[in-house]
Amino acid sequence: MRCHLLIPALLKPAASTNGLYENLSAPALRTLLARATPARESEVDMESWLCHAFGAEKQQDWPVAALALAADGINPGAAYWLRADPVNLQVDRGQLLLMDSRVFPIAQDEADQFIRVLNSQFADRGYVFQAPHPQRWYLRLDKAPNLQTSPLDRVVGKNVDDFLAMGADGLHWQGVCNEAQMLLHEHPLNQVREARGELPINGVWLWGGGHLAMLSRKPFTQVWADGHLPRSLALASAIPWASLPPNAEKWLKQMPVQDEHLIVLDQLQGAVLYHDPGRWRSGVKELETSWFAPLLAALKRGRVAAIIIVADGSSFSITRKDSWKWWRRSRPLAEYTH
Repeated sequence: MRCHLLIPALLKPAASTNGLYENLSAPALRTLLARATPARESEVDMESWLCHAFGAEKQQDWPVAALALAADGINPGAAYWLRADPVNLQVDRGQLLLMDSRVFPIAQDEADQFIRVLNSQFADRGYVFQAPHPQRWYLRLDKAPNLQTSPLDRVVGKNVDDFLAMGADGLHWQGVCNEAQMLLHEHPLNQVREARGELPINGVWLWGGGHLAMLSRKPFTQVWADGHLPRSLALASAIPWASLPPNAEKWLKQMPVQDEHLIVLDQLQGAVLYHDPGRWRSGVKELETSWFAPLLAALKRGRVAAIIIVADGSSFSITRKDSWKWWRRSRPLAEYTH
């Protein structure tokens, strides 16, 4: 049985570490990386890696919206879909910074109110917004625009001006987003939210556009993840999916006999996106205790045949035989950044 661990934000670019790895021992993780065979991955970010792994054909974007909508229980049909996720936009030193729903609560009734006002504004243009989940909003178009967008995770905490929609229709959709911002900014519900000490929802971020397409690969026999995209791809591929167990010991106890498992450990991503080094370090220590140490022990005992760690454009493959190669000395984690 082979265990694939997808861990975004585990290995940060060297230029941005700033002592992040100092005195961070994580001995099991260091052993796994030192004794593994490293390789470069063709896709760096999590969305691209997952879509590529499952054989989702890239259109102008990876068609995340249509796949996610289907997993949310709505048939995408033949329409073109975009994610239109709720965001908070803040002016900071002349830049417009984007925050996503990791840092603000939103209830379904609030999402429904915002969706109604958006549809009232844009329905005559054939744009239909839907929110089957309060954190996941969608926009339906009758035909595909000439548009390339940036995934939400790539924009969080950054200046949105560096990630504006591109393509022949890019300027039009930048205007639509500006119009939506003004509309949401003035919505009375945001005054209520701010009175409660919550961030206003004053914008939508369009990304992940495309038509629903068949997936060409079934690379895993089981997917374990809490995130919506891995679940969406598993459902579209008719691959069994389950929520992420709290630790490897629990996972090993319920592990079925199938031989290719994908485990998505994305707990570190929010800490990196929101520049919280303390939370990132705590997250690595928790993964060390909950996942890396027990999996290394299981590998040595033969309960796991191989472990493949995929992180930020690199992969590290280690077999049971490799795990005993003591002469491959552990190195500081910072040396694996790139």
